[in-house]
This record gives sequence, C-alpha cells and structure tokens, in this order.
Amino acid sequence: MNSNQKAGPALRKPGRSASGPLGVFKERWSLMASVKFREKNLIEEFLEMGGGYVLNFSDRTFSDFFREFDVDINEATYMEGHSGSKANRMRSFLEREPDRLVGKVLQELVEYAETYRPGHQRVEDCRSIATRLQASLPVSIKPQSALNVQQGVTHKRITARPIEIFFSYAHEDEALMNEIRLQLVVRERLGEIVKWHDRMIPAGDEWRTLIDNRIEGAQVILLFMSPHFLASRYCYEIEGQIALRRHRDGTARVIPVVLRACDWTITPFGELQALPRDGKPITQWPDRDQASLDIARGIMECIL
Repeated sequence: MNSNQKAGPALRKPGRSASGPLGVFKERWSLMASVKFREKNLIEEFLEMGGGYVLNFSDRTFSDFFREFDVDINEATYMEGHSGSKANRMRSFLEREPDRLVGKVLQELVEYAETYRPGHQRVEDCRSIATRLQASLPVSIKPQSALNVQQGVTHKRITARPIEIFFSYAHEDEALMNEIRLQLVVRERLGEIVKWHDRMIPAGDEWRTLIDNRIEGAQVILLFMSPHFLASRYCYEIEGQIALRRHRDGTARVIPVVLRACDWTITPFGELQALPRDGKPITQWPDRDQASLDIARGIMECIL
C-alpha cells in the first residue's frame, strides 16, 4: 500500500497493528474472513494440515510464500493462543484476515499444490472457496420460483455462498448424473455452488457417516429419479426419506431430476416439483446435452 492510498478497514495491511507506522486501522469483525466451518475442514484436508504442517512448506518457505502477499506470518498476531505451528498460523490467518486476501492466498496455494500434487479430490472445492472469497459480493434476492413453494412448504432464498448440493443417485445412473454434474461445473468455478456425491469419499473412510453428514448439511438435495433409484433401498428409504424430512422442515431445497421413465410420481417424492420442467426423462430428449443444460439452469434458477 503506497502513501497515496486511502487507509480504510478493507485495506488493512496484514500483520500490522493500528498503531503501526502506516497508521492503518484494523477491520471491523464484519470484514474478517467469512470462511465457514465446512469450508475450513475442506481447506485443512487439501492443505494437509492435520500434523501441524501446510503442504510441503518448511518454516522458511512458508514465510517466503506469505511475504509475497505482504504478510508476516511469523508476527505475534498469528501466534497467539497456540503452538505456532504452520497449520495453526494458517488457521489464525483464515480467521483474522479479510475475504479477498484469504481468497487470493488460497488460490495461490491451490495452484502451488497442483504443481507437485495434481488432482487432489478437494482441489475444485478449494478453488470454489477462493473464488467466492475474492468476489466478496452481496447476494441479490430474486422473486421465488415455482420450485421454491411446494405443497405448502415455503423455502427462504439461500443467501450463503457457496451453496452445497448433494447428489442422491443409483450407481447404475452415474453416467447420466455426470452429464448434469458437468453442466454445473462452471457455477462451481464461479464460487456459487459446491457439489458433493459419494464418489468423492476417500478410500478407507466410513462412507455411511460421511454420506449422512453431507445430506444433513446440504442446502440443496437432488434426487435422480429412475427405476434403479426407486429399487435401491438406500436411495429410496434412507437418502430419500432424509431429503423429504428436510424439505418438510424447510431446511433444504429438494429437487427430483427425472433421468429415466419410472413411476416416481406415485411415490412420496411426487409431491415435489421436478426437473426437467415438463417431467420428460432426459433419456427421451433428442438432444441430451440440451436436456442436462435445461436441468442445470432450472437448479440454479431455483436456488440463486
């Protein structure tokens, strides 16, 4: 920050106190990073912070990395109340600094990690978080669509970003599900959503616990309707019933997505407004790309 810049809360130089030589004021708490609990867990997993480390940084290279952002990560403000390990200093940074700075640092960490450890399962999640933080824009409120009022259940507009979407599908339908998932990738890169499905479960993890946690925490649940879904005890009786409960409680938006012709309308899910809008299974569309795009746009119209 040069001497001609106007000091203000959003321009606070990291690692400086209000009484420092630049005389720049600390931000109000409302301008501190808005990284959510779930996002912190994703970041920590991606940065491999469990043992006190951050990626493959040494203490020297860790300090050098932050110096590029004019941050003294060894300053006392990042050391208070803990051991001072690289992971703990990173946690203090995530908690104390403004969204845009945290987003820029996270984006650079993602790109650095990809140079020596490409393809980590959380890389797209962390990119989305970094994009959201750097945007740091207010969320506009739109009129409710038909999907927001179903059978007397009114859902409030979702204002948190990114919005987590849970995919409930039978594995026999994975290829069709992926066609819709791909149409949503650009929305994820814009930081608007984060997608989750069971193929993202790491090897060796307890899959049932992870699935339960995700479906209970997601703001949007997609139910991919097909004969396979209806025949699956887990999809129909467990994930489907959790989704219906959360829909009736008004705690999640639940959208059936009709993949294949099946008698889903006589099930409890038939009370929900489905996509595509005319209920025509995507396997019956002459252009399946257009069908999946129509569904993706319908999802985003509903939740944004």
